[in-house]
Order: sequence, then structure tokens, then C-alpha cells
Amino acid sequence: MRFAFSRLPWTSWISWISWTLVGALLLLALQAQAQPLADPRVDWLSADSAHFRVHYRANQRAQADAVAQAAERVYPRVTQVLQWQPRGRTEIVVYNEFDLANGFTTPLPFNLIGVFLAPPDDRELLSNSPWLDLLLVHEFTHAVHLDKVRSVPRVLQSIFGNVPWFIPNLFQPGWMVEGLAVWNESEPAAGRGRLRSPLFEAWLRAERQRGFLTLAELNADGRTLPMNKQYLYGAYFMDFVARRHGPDKITALVEQYSGNIVPRLHSAPWGATGKMMDTLWLDFIADLTQQVDERAAPIKAQPEAVGTVLAGPLFGVSSVAALPANGGWLAVVEDGLTGTHLLRIAQDGARQHVLRLNRGARVDVAADGQVLIAQPDLCNTLYYAYDLHRLQGSTLTQITHCAHLRRAVQAGQGLVALQVHEGRTRMVKLDASGGVLQVLFDPQDGSELVDLAATPDGRHISLAGHRGSDWTVQEFDLATAQPAPRLLLRRSQPVLGLRQGALGLEMILAEGGVHNVWRLLGGQLLDGQSQGGQLQRLTHSHTSVVAHAGSAADASLVSVVITPGGYAMHRLAQPAVLQTLNADQAAAPAVAALAAVAGLSEGLGYSALSALRPRAWLPAISIDHGLTAYGASTSGADALGWHRYAALAQVETSQKELIGSLEYQFVGSHGLAIKRELVARAWTTNDKRDSTTVYDRNTKAQWLSLLPFSRLERRVLLGVGAAADWTDRVNVASGSSSGNRTRRRDERLLAGLLDVDFSGSDWFSEGSNRGAQGTLLVESYKPLSGGDALRYDGTVVRADLRGYLQLPAGPFARSVLAARLTEARAQGRTEPFQLGGATDELLQLGPTLNSRNLSLRGYSGDEAALRGRNARVLSLELRTPLADIDRHAMVPAFGINRLSAAMFFDAGGTSNTGAAASLRRGVGLELLGEVKLLYALGLQLRLGLAHGLDDAKETHGYLTLGRAF
Repeated sequence: MRFAFSRLPWTSWISWISWTLVGALLLLALQAQAQPLADPRVDWLSADSAHFRVHYRANQRAQADAVAQAAERVYPRVTQVLQWQPRGRTEIVVYNEFDLANGFTTPLPFNLIGVFLAPPDDRELLSNSPWLDLLLVHEFTHAVHLDKVRSVPRVLQSIFGNVPWFIPNLFQPGWMVEGLAVWNESEPAAGRGRLRSPLFEAWLRAERQRGFLTLAELNADGRTLPMNKQYLYGAYFMDFVARRHGPDKITALVEQYSGNIVPRLHSAPWGATGKMMDTLWLDFIADLTQQVDERAAPIKAQPEAVGTVLAGPLFGVSSVAALPANGGWLAVVEDGLTGTHLLRIAQDGARQHVLRLNRGARVDVAADGQVLIAQPDLCNTLYYAYDLHRLQGSTLTQITHCAHLRRAVQAGQGLVALQVHEGRTRMVKLDASGGVLQVLFDPQDGSELVDLAATPDGRHISLAGHRGSDWTVQEFDLATAQPAPRLLLRRSQPVLGLRQGALGLEMILAEGGVHNVWRLLGGQLLDGQSQGGQLQRLTHSHTSVVAHAGSAADASLVSVVITPGGYAMHRLAQPAVLQTLNADQAAAPAVAALAAVAGLSEGLGYSALSALRPRAWLPAISIDHGLTAYGASTSGADALGWHRYAALAQVETSQKELIGSLEYQFVGSHGLAIKRELVARAWTTNDKRDSTTVYDRNTKAQWLSLLPFSRLERRVLLGVGAAADWTDRVNVASGSSSGNRTRRRDERLLAGLLDVDFSGSDWFSEGSNRGAQGTLLVESYKPLSGGDALRYDGTVVRADLRGYLQLPAGPFARSVLAARLTEARAQGRTEPFQLGGATDELLQLGPTLNSRNLSLRGYSGDEAALRGRNARVLSLELRTPLADIDRHAMVPAFGINRLSAAMFFDAGGTSNTGAAASLRRGVGLELLGEVKLLYALGLQLRLGLAHGLDDAKETHGYLTLGRAF
């Protein structure tokens, strides 16, 4: 039996391991910018405030100024808490490309914050905070936290720059990073931030019922729900430390960790609390249990009133609506395995999948039964935008394009929607075909619009929104030429989930610290004067109601409730009135004026050059039997992510050769890579010292430009590129530093690429679990060939098809059947393909030119019988998860999440003629471990044992990265 780790010589192993881990960390830190988020087709400007540099679209100066003001407001708060000021200005990019409330922070290659302007309109991010202030205090806490460094790492940073290894706070569990930011964003007494918010408290009650996560589970950050566990547990841990040991101990905890040269989570709290982390965690869980039980006692004193379970627990339910005439309900659901679906639920509970939707879709049903769906997708490749669709039977027809309409209702013969426009929300009216006719309401006072509902006759629209802690529901009469709003309701806590039920306007309110469904009856509030309106509470959840369908014709109510392990849909047959409140009970809260700070300087045209300079470097040394090279590596990127590069430069001392590599990428679609290396082929040894006598000088270059046509559920890539590969054999002559050179390899080709990807995966699935992906690559040597006999002049066509099928529930639940077919054909003189081994660059790394190694497990990859100009490989795999271990130790800082297995059958062969090749077969078993190192580095390690069924019938073992395909 043979066992191979890789084809790298032993002298390269240390370098390979180090840079593999560095690369994994860079991918993790920059995952929010894996593709450029900023549209390069529009003009961008840059301007400075006291502590920030803001990059923004030329037509969005007002939004950029608002972001800068919010950032400057939170600057003293964050820097005082963490006792640290970031070095230099923090870069902020203002994005208008996404219809979702979010942001990101990375310290690599410099401190950078991304701000998504769209305010939240659902669930846990809804609070009494202005959106930009909430977002900036959270993200700037990350920036300051990750920038803070002391002791040995600070000395090393002063020498090598912003190297990931010398940023201590990168290497700690996500719950510490996110927990600190959530704790710092929150002011529970004022209803700002997520700490002790109704939804976070609801999740804690659900976790208490299931059993709180252990420290090892949380460190691993695996597939265990809830999705927000890092934020949830982390925030309450920080709150516990601040209450039990004092707010200054949070600063002390950060201070201690900021000096680690290796991650030391176990001892991190010792200086601040006198306890090691495992002991402190047990104290925290005991305190959390007591706190949750005490706060839940008055809630659980009343029996739960949400009805019987229709479905659940589910991974997610984003929307639910009642069909007319007691026709049941429509719901947008996810089970974590089969994607997002529109589900029809009949009165008797029977369920039917109508069609697949995109995650986050929302459904509205009119009084006449017409169904309108707002769902997100990618438009113009870069824009994540909600658009409207009509449902006819099981066919979905899109009626708007890139319209940014997050919520919509049918109002008579037209439509009314909430549109995200330049970072703000406004209410617009559309015709039945989706054309925008009129802006109905565009608040200019900083108000954020959250939800809307229409009366059955389509004449009146109810609109929920807020400005700070002033939450209102207003009504618009569409029959008037210019509808003026009438105030229906004013509260000091979030109002969301508006539905026009059969018995009146219904909504979700967080009264008593719990989200429940309430109905508004009676008159209106006109000019602040009560007209006798009344609120009636219809549900009582022990956790939280997060969505509802509105009362059906028979008065029954379907709601979505947080439950241990996800969400459940409940049906309450005849809701009773559990509590009543006067609609005018809450007086209008005063909206505090935001502090005035200095604005931005004059905007100048965006320049990438100012940010592209290297921010870090590392020495690079390589040794290979007398060839010794010294140099350095570096990398960089600009703020908008349009330009990225990585460079390695070395000088080989004995032969005075310059070697290294350069990789450059423009806007995520155009790449250039050049690499030059020396490989010893013969040497002599005297006194245990090698002297190279023959070496190869290999130079490779590749250019590839891709034109993407992307949607959320499909991707089409068109590509064109070129590649060159030269190898010179050098005999080192006595007394000559240059020696004699012989050209051993000279390949030059042009290529065209088509890649179509309709595959998908889900939270619980074993990798890609549905759909297919196909790649067609045409490479031709002819346009660049010459008279040299070593050059090729033919054409190669390679086609790859991969398919994935999720197996039904049962003994193989969560298992996937995966298949692969590779077919390669050549005309003229071409480099032959070599079959064997367990890795294939094109299948694992994506589009790669001039690659002639095709994986065929069970064979070593040097068999002459598996070398030829034409090739065919077939693979069939049964992939099944063995266990979601989800544990990460502190000493050593190592963890593993999912462990899965794959049984496979491979068959492949080559030929040099058009005749079909005889296939060699191989079978085997692989274990795939999702390994985590130092809390932050995730690697997929594949350990395999393959047996060839033909020829020598050898057995091969291997350890490599990533899936086979």
C-alpha cells in the first residue's frame, strides 16, 4: 500500500503548511469581499472626517455624510470602552447594492468597515436605535477590538506590518468577537441593541428549554441552531462579566488577549476575574439559568396560547399568509436540506410544496386570491435586490427588475410597496404590471419604514415605521389624489408584521417583553387625539411570535413561533382576547437629537493607489539540494476590492536567479498569475553539503478573464484566457554561473471557457446537494505555436459535468449522491492527459488553464497506460455525514465540526486515437473532517483509501484538502 500526503518535496512542507493556513485566514477575514461589492461601473468619491475615510457613490454625498457623522458619534464611546484608538484612519465603504441590513469589518489588509445602507425591516435588528448608529457602533467595536495589540505581537507588527499571525484578536472564538460588539451596541433600558431585546430573550428561553450550549460547542460554531448563537451567548457572557466583576473587566479581558502570540482562551479571564475560562463559563451558565428563569416566570405563569403545531421545528419561516375563503395558508419555509419552498397548507393540515423560492421571500395574498411574492435575487450581477413576482398555479412570473421592493401588497388593481432608495425606505404605488407610478410617502426626517398592509378593498394602506423609539402605524387613503397619513397607533417599542386580517388590522407588538399578535380595533388617532381605538392581544407565546398570517375567514390564526431547534408554525383555531390596551396609551416619546459632529471634507475621485501599498511582509526562504533562495512575500488590496495582489520575490544565491510569483485580480473577474521557480535535478554532496549540478528553470504565466451572469440560484461564466509554460534545463558548467541551457518544455495556448452552475447546498446538507454544474473548456496551442518541435499545435476540448441529488429522509437522511463525468478530446499535437491521484485542479479550485492531471483514485498518477491525448473519467460517490461533533478544545486550540464519509467508484481511461479506451476502475472510502484551528481557521481534510481494480491492483492512501469534486 502507498500513502501520499502531497507531491511537494520535503523542503517545501514548512512553507506549504504556513502559507496554506495564512491563505485560509485571509479568505476567512475577507469573505465579505470575496467578490467586489462596489459597482465599478459608477463613479466613486472619497472624503475624510476626523477619524475615518469614507468611500461613496458620487450621487450619494448625503448618505456618506450621515455615515461619517454616525461613525464620529460612536468613536469616543468605543475607544473609551476598549481603551484603544485605531492607528490611522479607518476606511468605510458605503454600499447601496444590497436590500438587506448588514455590514462587515476586516483588519486585512487594513481596517475596513462595509456599511449596507438599507435599514432593517424584520426581527432581531429592529430596535430603538437609528440604523446607522446601531451598525457603526457594532462594526467599529470590531475594528477597534481587532486593531488592539500589545506586547510581543505589537513588536512583531512594528517589524512585519499587519500580518494575520500578529493580530491576536483574530484568533479567538466568534462568540467573543460578536459578543463584545453586541454588548457594546446595546442599551437595554432604552430598547437599543440586541442585549435583553425581546427576540434575544426569546431565544434564551428556547435554549433554556433545550439545554444551554457547552463552551466547546460554542467555540466550534458548528451547525447547531440558533444561527445567531455567537451573538446571543457572547453578548450575555459579556453582560455577566460586567455585572458580576465590573464593566472595567471587559476592558481588562480584551487587554489580556491583545498580547497573545498564541491563542490563550483558557487563561484569558484569569487576570480580570481570577478564574479560568472553563470555570467562569460554568458560573456564567448558572447565572444565565437563574436570570432566564426569573425573567420567564411571569411569562410562563400564563398558559401558552399559540395553538397546535402545523409544521416544525423548521430551519426558517420568512413569511406566511392566509388564503381567502378558508382555503388554507401559504408559507415560505426552509428545512435546512431542500432549499426554500412555498408551502401550501390546507385546513386539514395537508402540506404541498408549490415551488422553490429564494431565501427571504415574502408572500401576500389579495382578497380575490391573487398571490404576490417579493423575493431577492442578483440583478446586473452585483445587486442583491428584491423584486415582485406573480404566482399563477405553480408558475412564478417576474414583473419588476432591480426595483428594490422589499415588501409589497396588492391594493385593488395596483400594487403598493416599500422601496429601498439610496439607503432610505419609501412607499411607492405601482400598476398591476409592476411599473412605478407614484411615490406615496418619502419621509425626510430619518424615519425607517418597516411594513405595510392593505384593506380588502384596496383603498387603505396601513404603514408601520419608526424614528428612534417613536413607532407608529399610519393609514393612507389611496382614493385621494395625494393621500395624507392618519395616525392609527403610536408606541415606544417595535411594531412589525402588519396583516389585514378578516377581523381587522393585526400586527406583532413587544408588550411585556414578548412579541405576540395584537389586533387594532375601533377609531383612529387624529392629530394626536384619541378616538377610542383598542388593542387586543390574541396570542401568548412563551418564546416569541416572529410572523403571522392574519386572521383567516374562520377567525383562525397561523403564527410562526421560536422553538428549540428553530421555528414552528402553529394554528390557533379561535383566538380569545387575552389582554386589551388603549391604542393611545403610549404617549409619543421624545426623539433625542443626534449629536452634531464635523462632517466630511470635500469629496475627491476615488483612487485605489493610496490603499494598494503593501501593509505587511514576511520573509521567505526555500532550500532544494544546493539551491537556496531568500526573499519576502507581501499582498494588498484597495478599499473597494477592485484590485488584489499577492507577490513573492526571491533571489537564489548560488545561481543568481530571480524567482517568485505575482498574482493580480481586477474586480474579481480578471486575473493574471506569473510564477518562476528553480527545481534541482542533479547534485553532488561534499561534507554533507549539496551542490546543484543540474536544475530546471520553470516559468508559468496565466491570464483569465471571466464575464459572469449571476443569480442567487444559478451562475453562468464566459471566459477567455491564455497560458504559457516554459522549462529550461540548465547544466551548471565548471567556472560558469550560467551553465548550458536546453529548452525542455515550451507550451503556449489560448482558451475559451463556459461554466454553468445550477447546484446548491443547504445548512444541514453534506456539501452541494442538488442541481448540476457543467464546464466546457477549449484550449488551442495553434495560434501561438511555432516551429520548435517541442511545441504543441493542436486543440483540446474538455467537458466536465457534476450532479448532486439529496437522498430522501430515512437511513440516508442528509446524504447526497454525487456523480462526475469528465471527457477530454484532442486534435493535433497536444500535451497528454495523465490520470491518477485524488485531486483535480479544475474541479476543486475552479477555472484553471493548461492542467493535464485528472483524478482517478486507486492509481498513483504515473502509469503510462493512463497517459494519452484523449481521456474519460467517471465518478460516483455516496456522501453521508457520520456525526456533527461540533467541539473545539482550548488546549490545544483545535476542533472538529462535521465528520462525514464517502464511498466511491471511479473509472477512467486514456487513448491517443479516436478509439474508446479501456477503463481502469477504482473503489474506496474517504473520511472528510471539517477541522478548525485556532478558532478561526477552517479546513476540509480528506483522508482516503483507494484500491485499483485493474492492472497492479494497488491500494493508495492519501490526505488532501477539499472534496473530490
